[in-house]
Amino acid sequence: MKKFITFAIVILLLFSSCDFCPTQPRGEIFEWKTSTPSKQGLDAEQLNTALDEAENRLHIYSVLVIKNGFIIAEQYYRGHDKNSMFNIRSVSKSFLSAITSIAIEEGFLTGTDQNMLDFFPEYTTAGMDERKRDITIEHLLTMGAGIDDDHNIYGKLYYSTDWIKATIEEPLIFDPGTDFSYNTFLTHVLSGIITKKSGMSTYEFGQEYLFDPLGITIQDWKQSPQGIYFGGNNMFFTTRDMAVLGYLYLNDGEINGIQIIPKEWVDESLQNRMPQQQQGWSWGELHDGGYGYLWWLGEIKGYKVFLAIGHGGQLVICFSELNMIIATNSNAYVGWETADNNEQSALDLIANYIIPAVQ
Repeated sequence: MKKFITFAIVILLLFSSCDFCPTQPRGEIFEWKTSTPSKQGLDAEQLNTALDEAENRLHIYSVLVIKNGFIIAEQYYRGHDKNSMFNIRSVSKSFLSAITSIAIEEGFLTGTDQNMLDFFPEYTTAGMDERKRDITIEHLLTMGAGIDDDHNIYGKLYYSTDWIKATIEEPLIFDPGTDFSYNTFLTHVLSGIITKKSGMSTYEFGQEYLFDPLGITIQDWKQSPQGIYFGGNNMFFTTRDMAVLGYLYLNDGEINGIQIIPKEWVDESLQNRMPQQQQGWSWGELHDGGYGYLWWLGEIKGYKVFLAIGHGGQLVICFSELNMIIATNSNAYVGWETADNNEQSALDLIANYIIPAVQ
């Protein structure tokens, strides 16, 4: 019982709401338009069946379906609406990928081949594992740095007094670039790099170069003990604003004739960079899985997809062939096993209820 109570407290603290970030005026670059399912080539009756099924899945808070740039279905559950702000959890990582591309394009970073320790000489110690000098920005973007995964050390790093220092000091379990190990604090190191090189907080940088140009509002974002915004976790957006990121990538980094991120970055981001021994896995309805620059890759019902996945069922799934985006939000404040079940449940809803509506 004591262990259970301790675990419950840890989960509550890890997944609790975060520090308030003052919101900036919404930009006017992009605004969703609406249409009907039939006008965009989907069966309305089947889509309504999918929305009814989502009602039965008590963890789901929102379902948004976008086809050809139009919202064709949108439903909120359990007291939420289109103005509700959700903790999008690791969908934040895909936002950070876009922010990284802009940092390179604007000259704050020279490229993905820069070494991590070059930005943090203060954390270089005598007797340090020399392999850590080989860790690059690319390894942070692809989860290939070599440290253990979130399930094993998330709490340890979260409760450290300096998240970046603790991450850099963590033992390596493989040579950088040779394997895949998903760890959120790698993206926090990336947030620290952008903060150092730009002279702006990652929040300020994202606001100026990404959020405002897209016309989206970030309501809240957790900070580390050093005040660095939590790279890759705990951003708060509406479902609609979250989906704008998918639309940006679906349109080669351009919205309304404005190139927000380079097309080349979109292409690079959506290449499978997962080591060969890790490629091709299946997870529920997602098959032939891979990983790019902080985007998951795979197939759903035979359609290639790229997707952002957040703890508990925060999803942005982009079907390039169908010119379609499906976004969901769910309960973000659950433990690992429940989160996995809920994520797969949301994928099942998309694969077996929404995709069959495509005509």
